Amino acid sequence: MSSIKIKVAGEGLVEKAHRLSDVGETSGSSLIFEITDCPDGVGVDDVIALFKTYKPAHEEWWISYAKLAG
Repeated sequence: MSSIKIKVAGEGLVEKAHRLSDVGETSGSSLIFEITDCPDGVGVDDVIALFKTYKPAHEEWWISYAKLAG
């Protein structure tokens, strides 16, 4: 299992974040989330598609893949 970090830009664009990015708010208007416990074979595009249908709670920066796939 692995984790994947994604970035949500202020205008709503969701993309892969750099693996060394700190989770939380950036100095700009972006937010960095870490999706944990991703099963083998799950790619960034799969995580992004699931994240677009998910509404994280306030300051919920770490989200398990199981919760995301709900």
